[in-house]
Amino acid sequence: MRTGLFFALLLLMAFRLPERVELTTDYIRLRLDGSGNMISLTDKATARELIPQGQPAPLLSLYKDSVYTYPVSLSYNTSKKQITLKYKNGAAAIVAVESKGKYIRFELLSLAPRKGVQAVVWGPYPTTISKLIGETVGVVRDETFAVGVQALKINTTEGIPDDGDQAGGGSFIDPLPGQKVPDALKDKIGQPVGADVNTDGDMPEYVRLYRGSLAVKKPYGSDLRLFSRDRRIPRTIGSGATLQQVQPVNADLAGSAIALFGCPANAALDVIEQIETGEGLPHPMLDGVWIKRSPRMSEAYLMYEGKSIENALQYAKEGNFRLVHIGDIFKSWGHFRLETGRFPNGAQDVKQYTAKAKEAGISVGVHTLTTFTGTNDPYVSPVPSDSLMKSGSSILAKDLGENDEVVYVKDPSWFRNMGITRTIKIGHELIGYKGVSDNALTGCIRGQFKTTKSSHKAGTVVDKLVNSGYSGFLPDINLQDVYARRLAQVCNETGVDLMDFDGFEALGYTGHGTYAENRFVDLWYRNLDRYRMTCGASTSHYYWHIYSFMNWGEPWYSALRKSQVNYRIENQRYFERNLMPGMLGWFKMEPTYRPEEIEWIQARSAAFNAGYLLRVDENIEKNGYKAALFEAVREWQKARNTKAFTTEQITKFKDPTNEFHLEKKGEGSWNLYPVKLITELAHKYKMMQTGEPVTSKFKVNNPYAAQPVKFYIIAEAVEGNKTETVTGIRIIINGLPPIEIDGPVKAGDKFICDGQSIYQCDGFWNNRKEIKVGSLPQWQAGENEITVKSEFSGEQGPTLKFDIKFSGAAEKVGKLF
Repeated sequence: MRTGLFFALLLLMAFRLPERVELTTDYIRLRLDGSGNMISLTDKATARELIPQGQPAPLLSLYKDSVYTYPVSLSYNTSKKQITLKYKNGAAAIVAVESKGKYIRFELLSLAPRKGVQAVVWGPYPTTISKLIGETVGVVRDETFAVGVQALKINTTEGIPDDGDQAGGGSFIDPLPGQKVPDALKDKIGQPVGADVNTDGDMPEYVRLYRGSLAVKKPYGSDLRLFSRDRRIPRTIGSGATLQQVQPVNADLAGSAIALFGCPANAALDVIEQIETGEGLPHPMLDGVWIKRSPRMSEAYLMYEGKSIENALQYAKEGNFRLVHIGDIFKSWGHFRLETGRFPNGAQDVKQYTAKAKEAGISVGVHTLTTFTGTNDPYVSPVPSDSLMKSGSSILAKDLGENDEVVYVKDPSWFRNMGITRTIKIGHELIGYKGVSDNALTGCIRGQFKTTKSSHKAGTVVDKLVNSGYSGFLPDINLQDVYARRLAQVCNETGVDLMDFDGFEALGYTGHGTYAENRFVDLWYRNLDRYRMTCGASTSHYYWHIYSFMNWGEPWYSALRKSQVNYRIENQRYFERNLMPGMLGWFKMEPTYRPEEIEWIQARSAAFNAGYLLRVDENIEKNGYKAALFEAVREWQKARNTKAFTTEQITKFKDPTNEFHLEKKGEGSWNLYPVKLITELAHKYKMMQTGEPVTSKFKVNNPYAAQPVKFYIIAEAVEGNKTETVTGIRIIINGLPPIEIDGPVKAGDKFICDGQSIYQCDGFWNNRKEIKVGSLPQWQAGENEITVKSEFSGEQGPTLKFDIKFSGAAEKVGKLF
């Protein structure tokens, strides 16, 4: 028996089962097997398994030249709390591991021998969760549970290295229930699609927009993945005309660290907060509140770009805004000096202004295009910096005379990515060029941007500079550090409360992608004397910890109710799944707006509990509705911020085709009216028999009860003609006695019928005179017939555009009801 037992033990030692490791937090139990794979991740409370069956889940993968190498063995030193992973290429990774209550911390201590490894990948970690995939924050959630990862170092970035170093994401054909896809695209569901809202003004409703790739949708649920690159290794990225040399920096993959967690879905933000405070990640506070919990992050705010900076504070007070964005305050981008027409004494004047605003309870924000560098900046002119970013370099193949217009280079590959400015740098001279032919750069402009024309010897280095997209340039990854510190200094010197990092994506042009973004914003943040709010048009995983809100979506591509509406709503879905405050983007308060336009914005703001930027300048003084517009902003935002609207009302607000009017009844109480607008019914010239008036007929449906007639008329010019007129206007509603407007009416005239009177207005809705009419008819419930008759002075008499307005019964809103 003893002999048999002895041999059995020997056999067990020779063929022992692979080592398994179990790690727990307050909420999850994680098991890893002897080959270095996660084989189980369960919710401790319910024993729910969160790793899909049969799906590989390596703790740490290696990457080289688009090939991923997975671990083949795992051993665990319990006393040192270290896991050793071995790979078939002979490499061994030592990973520190520690359970820290709400999360498990992993850190790569070493990898040797490297065997040419370029990057390491945490995961990918598959999960069965698919409802809310937080591609930026790195959290996936359903109704009950959440799983997430957080990068703990700036060189641990989202995605996988094969997809490049940008945050990833994109637009995909992926309709929500009830959304229709054109027949021609039905076989392309799930595939990427171009969606340029700058060009098109909006995106189709069936397109989903993902702004990152840390968490991605999979057939079994989702994947979570982070990676870290050895950035000391020189690289070339792109191909053809997009070739770019990537400047190496001292950032290794050793030291890469992550936090892995699982928790009840409603506790995800709590766990991330513990990770931030426990790991030394940015944890910004505003007024004593973590910014991820601060209601200020989703407040509406004002942008002012008018003539007198003092008016900005006045408009902010009229709209009850607590933040006013005053736009660009810099003499140039790069050195970011502040001596401008608005602020001739620079930082001193800005500081006085922000102090005055603070006394009024108003914060001041400013705008910059981040690292975009203007051609008027000293980093460019008259002596260009050697740290301007370049896509690549060659050498002169021939001597270059001071006035030569053709530059001969040994290797033209780097110069085919022309950009807008098409600029090379040789010594201290910038030279523009128009084309590339064989080894020649042709059509050269010598001494570009006030640099000095010079002669250059064969063999001299020729740099192709990277264009910023605004006819300027960008700093390299080392000079961008100087920019980050300078912009922090601007905040500290001036007291501004928000830095709007527009153009943040340009940091990725370094070739280092989100690492460059992380490095910039981390350096800016850690050089502040106190937290400043920050926003921009994009964000990334690490920036998520620092930024206040993301806000973009511009108002000038189409009419208000058409410009980027689907895009704005799609952004709200992005914010929800990424635990971000809601923002609807930018709007502008036009001098031609009526209250309906502003109330349309407010209803969408209430629908998604989302702030917005409202752009205002002195042109608003022309608007006859100015007081009503600001009152609508104040009252709607007060109702939203006090959570006065019911769930049912908010659901109705989410449909952008629904319109509403909010009327203040008392402090903290309102009446809410549903509104239907039927717009742009057109009465225009057409050939008629002699003596017969031009006649137009319309049928409109009133979905509410009978009510006084309300409408607007706008006289629009035909082919620019502003002299011809319309006279003898008669508006007959349901066969009742006509409403008569004698005229003459010319292009630009407007009319309001408010149910009691009719007023002729100028082009900005200022009342010129009341039109004397008898008793006004009523809209009847259901269908109404409108007949319009008039005389035109000629074929180019103005078109009369009618907007018909119906209002429903009031719903009570607020604490008094």
